[in-house]
Amino acid sequence: MLRLFGKSTIIQVAIILAALALMWARPLAHTAGTGTLAAIGGMILILLGGFLLNLMLSNVGLVSKNSLLPTLLYCIFMSATATTLTPALVANLIIVAILHLLLLRGTSLTITTDKIFGSTALISIASMIYLPMLTFLIAYILICINYRLYRWREWMVLILGLLAPYILVWSYLFLTGGLKASLLHMAGQLSDIGIRTEPIAPLRTAALVLLIAMLVVSIVSLWLKLGEKTVIWKKNAITVMLPTVSGLGALLYTSLFPVNLQFFAVPFALCGTHLFTLQERNVFRQSRPWQQRVNDILFVLLILAAIVC
Repeated sequence: MLRLFGKSTIIQVAIILAALALMWARPLAHTAGTGTLAAIGGMILILLGGFLLNLMLSNVGLVSKNSLLPTLLYCIFMSATATTLTPALVANLIIVAILHLLLLRGTSLTITTDKIFGSTALISIASMIYLPMLTFLIAYILICINYRLYRWREWMVLILGLLAPYILVWSYLFLTGGLKASLLHMAGQLSDIGIRTEPIAPLRTAALVLLIAMLVVSIVSLWLKLGEKTVIWKKNAITVMLPTVSGLGALLYTSLFPVNLQFFAVPFALCGTHLFTLQERNVFRQSRPWQQRVNDILFVLLILAAIVC
């Protein structure tokens, strides 16, 4: 099945749409009216985010230009725990835009100040839509270290970009008399940190554990291969992988288990793609038939697990 990715674009799109329909079949079956429209809207946003992420990753050389596998893997993690259109889906689309600004192009090993300002401003906007996305600042600071953004000017631009959208909103709220209530509400949400778990059905638990295991294996596998890549490729890959750290922080504001896999959809799109296809691109050690079959089985189990979740 994995061999189909990288060949016919029409076949790849058909597989993605079929998988997306299967994952959203249950939410669509249990909704009506505006609920159905919200579910369809959620599917469209996920599909759009997946295609944009795929295009972004291929443009910087992190994945093959002929493969839409990153789109499918993004859709799987975004859809596994989704039932309708939510602020988290919109915020994740903004995260893709942030990474577009942060990825290196050409021979430069760092980013310009306008991109620093733009990316942190988008982090603020994403947090206004869905507050746990503010944890992306953790990943951003690590990205600053990865790009050696140590100068005071760069940190000032970072702070200004982060504050600019909030200053506009707070100014409006101040004029309308709603500033105090908004700040108290935001402070309450930010302080609501804890480890929360919820009981779920055994089959869904097994499916979720399988998805988490594949996420961990894919990240570790790609991390161990970074030494074989060029400096720019390595820096870009690390930038895409670092939202995993922010995702772990965001879980403290939602539920530790069941895990909201949407926080990890972007890094899995990259790491999962290399987990399933890296051996096939190695000209010195061709994949054996049994290894390809194992990959196909794991890939099918991945889709089934997302449907069960």
